Amino acid sequence: GTRKSAMGNVQVCGCETGTPVIQDEEALLSPTAPMAVKRETSDASGQQVGNVTNLVYIERTAYNLSSAASTTDGLSSRQSDISSKTKTKAISMLQTAGIGVVAMPPEKLDKTKLASFRENLHLAGIDTSKWGYGGSKSVEHLFWEAYQQKGCIITTKGPGEMKRVTRLVKIRLVAEIFGVDHALFSRMQFMHDGQTVERKQVPLRKLVWANSSDTEFKECSEEFYAEDCPHIVEDSEGYRYTTEDNVKSDGYPGLNTLYCIHEVTFRVRDPEHSGVQVIGLPEGQEFATAEGDFNFNCQQDDNGLAIGTQLNIWTWARAAHSNATKPSVAAAKVVSVPSDKKPADESRLIRRVPLPSTSAQILARMQAAVAEKKNKKPPSGLLWSCMENMKTDWSLAKKMANKMLDPKYTLSQFNHDLSAFPELNLYLLDEKTSSAGGSATNMSSGRTIGDEYQRTVGAFFAIYWMLRLDIDGKEGFANGVDESWTPISLTDKNDMRVTQPEKRIAFQNNAKWDFFRKLLMDAGLIEEKKSGGFFKSTTKIQVNEKRLVSLLALTAIHDIMKMAMILPEVQKEHEPYHGYASGDVIGDHDHALSYVMDHYPDMLPSFKDLEPAEKRSVQFTQCNLCFNHGWFVQAEAPPGAIFTKFREALIRDHKSQIGQQDVALYFVHWLTTGAEPTPLAGCEKFVTKFPLPVLNSFLRSFEFVEKIATQTETGVMEEYLQMRWSEHTPSMGTVPIGDSAIAKMRLLCMAQMNAP
Repeated sequence: GTRKSAMGNVQVCGCETGTPVIQDEEALLSPTAPMAVKRETSDASGQQVGNVTNLVYIERTAYNLSSAASTTDGLSSRQSDISSKTKTKAISMLQTAGIGVVAMPPEKLDKTKLASFRENLHLAGIDTSKWGYGGSKSVEHLFWEAYQQKGCIITTKGPGEMKRVTRLVKIRLVAEIFGVDHALFSRMQFMHDGQTVERKQVPLRKLVWANSSDTEFKECSEEFYAEDCPHIVEDSEGYRYTTEDNVKSDGYPGLNTLYCIHEVTFRVRDPEHSGVQVIGLPEGQEFATAEGDFNFNCQQDDNGLAIGTQLNIWTWARAAHSNATKPSVAAAKVVSVPSDKKPADESRLIRRVPLPSTSAQILARMQAAVAEKKNKKPPSGLLWSCMENMKTDWSLAKKMANKMLDPKYTLSQFNHDLSAFPELNLYLLDEKTSSAGGSATNMSSGRTIGDEYQRTVGAFFAIYWMLRLDIDGKEGFANGVDESWTPISLTDKNDMRVTQPEKRIAFQNNAKWDFFRKLLMDAGLIEEKKSGGFFKSTTKIQVNEKRLVSLLALTAIHDIMKMAMILPEVQKEHEPYHGYASGDVIGDHDHALSYVMDHYPDMLPSFKDLEPAEKRSVQFTQCNLCFNHGWFVQAEAPPGAIFTKFREALIRDHKSQIGQQDVALYFVHWLTTGAEPTPLAGCEKFVTKFPLPVLNSFLRSFEFVEKIATQTETGVMEEYLQMRWSEHTPSMGTVPIGDSAIAKMRLLCMAQMNAP
């Protein structure tokens, strides 16, 4: 209700959501069948309604947040037990006075009718002595709701039986934030009587009863349960109608409630449009709305605030993959809207990860730095500004490494712990932020905002799954995870939970998983530890903490220079640098990262604190080795053509300080990079898009390529060719010798299959 709808007026249950328009009060009180009256919304012009101000508040951490089963209209949420932890927040607040609110100060309620109403509640056996405390609402509030707001009616079935009946529209507002669907929820409400309630609630409105009487209670009849209205046409898949009967709401203890609920879904068409910035988009920031003339200062007055005024704190949370939520009461009646055709991808996974809770605030600060352009510190003022005061949480990074082989350490926990690396936030920067006049500038390679973040998380997940092959890694790597982040087990090639299930099943069954494990051991990421006595010993795989932390740090920073706005400029004292002269912006993202690591390591918190040997290993992964792996595995070129540039890089650029372990880490990093921006779907690049026989050949060859750090090009090539001949199926016999031996073994590698 704070912006004018891009879809115009919305027809719901014969009414339009917005401000009640009451033409004739006496007509509304006539004893006819109940129905909803007209409510107005604003038009589609996109102009702002209400004032936008800043709200600063101190939030106390709630350790024991109480909630009851039903949260239909929020009346079941109790007041939180408050701890001593506090934090100060500043967010935008939208003043929405007069929109959908019929506020009235308590002292202006009709005292005679209120006293009669209170007596009727007492005669029905309802104890109201505790109403208005501990999160419950007062008798005055119920009276206002029934006879001023007309948001409910009170019915009777017989002596001593009383029921509240209310019709609601629950609105699921969905927006894509960095490629992931998020839904809008109110997480905290400041009430007119000074109470603060914490709960997770979608936007909702009570439908106004056009025909209700304030002089008598109606008998509860079947007509109150009927749907009797058309549904929102904008998203027919996202609509349903339910009833929840005899709900014992904490809002009015002792008074049962019948809820008749219309659930509808809307989607924000363009989250990056300036018109929706006031609701925290496109980054998904929190914001507040004040309903009615809400003023904290008035809470201290004798009369307090008017009933119906309220302040809401809104947040964007990842949307559940479901068209509607289940009712919280077992006795709920569900009326589903039939659908002739379901969307093709409806049952498939949401394959992108949600952003960390802190990303929106950090991104806002970085975008402010982009707009100001004050920092001119070389080689990249913007990178200095974005990383200012940022520190890597090394204790958390080490915890991640040490828990990697713990079966109880879930992918969700691992994803949460990625916040240890502050450079991850750089992947959310978009060149549109720095465009003059707000014009859009597309990023290279046609990426959309958030894609590089998702790809980088996918690289992290690949590491997680490769290290846990004996736990749940094979399933995760091949099939991804379901909505609860549990690895998917596939047996049916028609399983619609994933894309290309047949390929995934084949990959899991036929991938050379032992080669993955061998590569990890060669890179020093895992190691075997033997224990036991002389006669009996056991071997246990354990993680090398230092080495794995280095790989995690590398993964966090490896592609940050794809964000073109933070590319460094070569300084005079460093020219030439890989062909770039002084004053040139380094356009190659690998060279740009190498330049920063070589000359300005303090700019990267996750790199600067690594040990010297680990830094060298990380820097080596960014080298352009001019190595054609296809030539090697298929023996398509002589040793010199394949390895000379590789050897030169080891000797010239790294002064022969790079060993086999470092080369192995290079290949581990290669396996994780280039991930698709769908991390929850497994390693799709290799599983569904890369020929499995070629990948298995690459994996088998890695241990031989690693030897280039200590052996000659010819020696490495000959060892590899002999292995291929010996392991060929069917057997080729004894490894050939003599002048023709090399030619025979190369021909075997080049042949993709037996000739007919």
